[in-house]
Amino acid sequence: MGPMLMLALIGLTTSAAADFGPRLTDEEFFSMLIPGYPGLEKVEKAVKAGDYAAARHEFAEYLRRRTKPVWYFDPHSRPKHEKRPENVDTSEADRILNRELPSVGVYHKFEGEIDWNLNPINYKEWPWQLNRHPFWVTLGRAYWATGEEKYAQEFVYQMTDWVRKNPVPTETSGNETYTWRTIEQGIRCSTSWPEAFFLFLTSPSFNDDAVVTMVKSFVEHARQLMKWHTGGNWLTMESNGLMHVGVLFPEFKEASDWRRTATERLYAELDRQVYPDGAQIELTTGYHQVSLLNFLRAYEIARLNDIDMPYDYIAKLEKMYDYNLKVCMPDRTLPDINDGGRINVKASLTRAFELFPKRKDFQWISTDGREGAPPSFTSVALPFAGQLVMRSGWDKDALYLMMDAGPYGYGHQHEDALSIVLHAHGKYHVVDPGNYAYDNSQWRKYVLSTRAHNTVMVDGKEQHRANKSRDGYVVSKPLPNKWASNPRFDYAAGTYDKRYGPENETAVTHTRHIFFVKPEYWIITDFLSPADDTEHLYESLFHLDADGAAVDPSSQGVTTTNKDAANLSIIPVPSDGLSTIIVSGQEQPVVQGWMPAGQTTVYKCRPIPTAVFSKRAVGTTYMAYVLYPTPKGTSCPIKQIRAASVTSEDGSFATGLEIQFADGRRDYFLQASKRGRFRFSDFEADALAVYVRTNGRAVEAAALVDGGTLSRNGTPLPADRLTAQDLSRTKLTHKF
Repeated sequence: MGPMLMLALIGLTTSAAADFGPRLTDEEFFSMLIPGYPGLEKVEKAVKAGDYAAARHEFAEYLRRRTKPVWYFDPHSRPKHEKRPENVDTSEADRILNRELPSVGVYHKFEGEIDWNLNPINYKEWPWQLNRHPFWVTLGRAYWATGEEKYAQEFVYQMTDWVRKNPVPTETSGNETYTWRTIEQGIRCSTSWPEAFFLFLTSPSFNDDAVVTMVKSFVEHARQLMKWHTGGNWLTMESNGLMHVGVLFPEFKEASDWRRTATERLYAELDRQVYPDGAQIELTTGYHQVSLLNFLRAYEIARLNDIDMPYDYIAKLEKMYDYNLKVCMPDRTLPDINDGGRINVKASLTRAFELFPKRKDFQWISTDGREGAPPSFTSVALPFAGQLVMRSGWDKDALYLMMDAGPYGYGHQHEDALSIVLHAHGKYHVVDPGNYAYDNSQWRKYVLSTRAHNTVMVDGKEQHRANKSRDGYVVSKPLPNKWASNPRFDYAAGTYDKRYGPENETAVTHTRHIFFVKPEYWIITDFLSPADDTEHLYESLFHLDADGAAVDPSSQGVTTTNKDAANLSIIPVPSDGLSTIIVSGQEQPVVQGWMPAGQTTVYKCRPIPTAVFSKRAVGTTYMAYVLYPTPKGTSCPIKQIRAASVTSEDGSFATGLEIQFADGRRDYFLQASKRGRFRFSDFEADALAVYVRTNGRAVEAAALVDGGTLSRNGTPLPADRLTAQDLSRTKLTHKF
């Protein structure tokens, strides 16, 4: 069937067959318009006369002439080209013109008609994202750049073909289909469809019947989105799409309801979907941006057209931008937590500063420090997200570590409790796998697993928080993580007690303590307490994005071997039975030592060295390590780490260590499972954690976490006192 014949058939829409779209008949469609709406007088006259061909023509002409509502560009300002300009690159549009359509980075050449339900790579995201139609915008931009009608003709063919072949579902949400999921409905109506509509509005190829066909489908989308909505980031996309249709087509009686419903849903979600600390409840750095962007886009299209939004709507968005600021790494990207990505926050904070011009810290980040003022804080805890961020400063070479000690999350979760990421001296060292294609491959299963993260496995088993009841996925109060910070030291602690194994059959409680000696290094102490008295195997994992890594057989420590970047040494505190191996690129017996190859190659993973520290133990035990990053071209100054003898007056469990540096300096550290009175080396302390830095017999610095006294051979010592805050002890709550 030729394009013009097909368009002619679509134009005969006074009665719509059940198997084809749009379902709206002309009679139904025109009855939905507001009687007496300014500019539609000729449309009303034609409808009263029963001349629906004339009504379609007059309605399309009205849309071409109207100046309001407005879009982000004026469709009447399309350049007029007598001939194709030189040096215009339309290669992508020409592929689309040839029916070679892209989705998730993979092109498929359709011979003849387009099958909008085709799944050529056996990956559902391909047809789902195909049906978001971003390539129509590519055609539109080529049309504006060249004036060549072939791009408009192909858009009209594809759009009308899609509407005809994919009638709106009548009894379901469409979420069971490739073409009508509510997420695609929202995305189409807020991005590709209105953009394409206005790009082609003045094209003679976008004829009356095609214009009316597209608007009918816009209306069917809005009605469908009114009836069916979901939650989480999907709901923001659905509501944003509904808002766009309501704003861009105010001529319809139902448009005010579309706008009102979209506004009410979004406004409610700003509280329901966003924790008081600004984190979106899915706790993924990527989908945080999805919700933020859709909240914002709905506001922008409303305000662009002088439509009022709740007075505090935009104010509620500030904390979501704050999240981006607080969590970003020194290179201004976000760590790829859960199904997250390495997203640069500069563009986000540029927009944030436009919205909140008093926030000079937003401006400072977005301009790389050329304007504004640096944030007033460095380290920060996000209580509800459970994301505990330690940083030495805001410069690009600063030291940064985040521990993910929060709840499981509403969606897109990984089994990654107490995992860390680490960035230092301009290099991302200890990495999270982030997102991977949503398929059933071994790689997708790997990135979701505990073994892909920087935490502890027990008896080869992984954490298992997923449950049918979804209990604990979203919290009303923060988890009881511990946090303390001052200009010289940070302390954080979190606990995982949800068991290990697919049936939650292995009961071991893991508590991770992290102490930051600013601006130099971290000490991580893991306490592992089983519910039984049998022997367990504990494996602590560190995934290293490095050229390579080597194990020092004398210390069992691991050091990366980057030639042109900073390096990281992870040196364990000696303990009985401790062993270290490096795994890279392993697929059997389990996948280990990989990470996704990048944002544009989502179907590949690349091998990375992964340090695995292992020990077997009965009863409560510990594993402790010093993480020392070094700038490019320098070596780790630590000469040796020794376990320090610890005596507890009340039987509390604790471990101590002595760090010997090459220049003669010695640092001492003690971490206890709870506050108590301890003797270690020649120090006595009443505390949860103790740090002492010495040079010869001189004490240069000291710190107590939840401590009272510190002495050396009976002589009191001055020390920084950090009080560990229980983050669950807050009056703030979240209602989901």
